[in-house]
Amino acid sequence: MSNDPYTRFRALCLAMPAAEELVTWGHPTYRVKNKIFASLGASEAGVSMSVKATKDEQAELLKLPGWQPAHYVGQHGWCRYDFGDHDDWALLEARVRRAWALTAPKRLVNVG
Repeated sequence: MSNDPYTRFRALCLAMPAAEELVTWGHPTYRVKNKIFASLGASEAGVSMSVKATKDEQAELLKLPGWQPAHYVGQHGWCRYDFGDHDDWALLEARVRRAWALTAPKRLVNVG
């Protein structure tokens, strides 16, 4: 798998059942049934990603280095992560899967 965070994160998102990529607001968003579960963007540090989360999950993620509330949608639980030199890809993959599960229709989650 690529070491480029953009390529690697994109592959994780598109591996989810029924996931699609659509460029919106100038950056890629990842959707299931036209609902966004993740996005890629730019940050002061380089590349960043945002994922849907519950408020409780957000509170836990914000205790970890590199995580912060996402711009514009942070009040709804979304979290942003700025990619760096020591990314925890197991955690990032788990967050993509969880964001997808929070967004996808229940019938799709139960099958996927």
